[in-house]
Amino acid sequence: MPKQFTPFQGTTDEEVEEHRAKRPKSPDILLCKNCGFTADNAFHGGYCSTVKLIAHGGLRGVWSIGDKYILKEMAINDMRWGTSHLGPEYPMTHFLDENSTIPVAKNMKHWSDSTSNFFLMDRVPGESMLKLGRKLQWQDVVVLADEVVEWLVQLRKFTSDKLQAPDGSLIRDQTLGREYSLDFWTSDVDEWWARVEPNIRDKSRKDYFMEQFSLHIKPGGPFVLTHGDLNLQNIMVKDKHVSGIIDWEHGGYLPEWWELMRLKHLEYGPWSRLLIEALAKRNIVPSKTASVFADQFYHAFKEERPKFPDESVKYYDRAFHYEYPSLPHYKAEEGSFALKNIASRNKLAIEKMEAEKKAIEDKIKTAEDRAKVAEEKLAENETILAEFNKLSVEERENLKRGK
Repeated sequence: MPKQFTPFQGTTDEEVEEHRAKRPKSPDILLCKNCGFTADNAFHGGYCSTVKLIAHGGLRGVWSIGDKYILKEMAINDMRWGTSHLGPEYPMTHFLDENSTIPVAKNMKHWSDSTSNFFLMDRVPGESMLKLGRKLQWQDVVVLADEVVEWLVQLRKFTSDKLQAPDGSLIRDQTLGREYSLDFWTSDVDEWWARVEPNIRDKSRKDYFMEQFSLHIKPGGPFVLTHGDLNLQNIMVKDKHVSGIIDWEHGGYLPEWWELMRLKHLEYGPWSRLLIEALAKRNIVPSKTASVFADQFYHAFKEERPKFPDESVKYYDRAFHYEYPSLPHYKAEEGSFALKNIASRNKLAIEKMEAEKKAIEDKIKTAEDRAKVAEEKLAENETILAEFNKLSVEERENLKRGK
């Protein structure tokens, strides 16, 4: 991988020669660590890429490939705050693409290499509600909420007797399990309690929690297909209608109450309320007892949050751009006399700065000398005043008369 370029900062001929000897060729000057674009590409190429980074978050990025395809890349090692897990993004999207009319990304393909998971899919038309923002009127948002709920109703018609993804894989449980370590949903109350008991603050509540678990998660279900993250960024819109629902990594066959409980925790409150109200019109209402149980479990469960992210996690190096501006300086150094001119300017700048510093120091010295003279004069006046105060009234009057 080409390295970043450090601009010349010297002032002498010796530094000029040393820098020129180490100065890399333009193919070795990296301008973008994510796409590999170099100075050589910028100076000599005419190619304009239609592959663009359009979204990113955490250790994942979404690229548009022309106007037809989307490529999502997710780091395999995403253990920033605990154990990472891929989630059923692919099996959920693939299943719904083949078995429903719910608007999802079409023709998704998934593969992985040594560092990343990749998802290639047809581009969903439109833009996300989050990106559209204030371009949508409130009545538009009401209509969109109603449309999303219609798709949810269809989604919930798919049921299973097991807590799993459509391909049979396990689903991560961060509701009644650990948030930072990896737990999977189970309908076996004894298995669940054995897993969570070490982290329960008050062990005397065992019977209560096991009873509540058995009431709300019954072996054999039925469990309904869910999405689990219906935030604005995951709702695609075209011509003021829902054109797609994306990012199914939190989905799967889960308890009937779970999706509705998740709706209460969406990032945008008004959107959350619209979805819940639209579901209520279709006689799908949140389970108050399930919400109480989940809330009580949350406060009874103690899990230490990792103090620091895993050191093996690879992050984007922001200092790459902040500390080493490359292209303008690299271009400015071209030509036989460029470096000498830069050295001369640097030297003049340093001399000017030192001269300004000397002038400031001289002014400070002058001010200090004047202050010292003033202090001495003040001390002399205070001595005279003290002697004057020792005189009698008659002596003071005689002194005033010059006697």
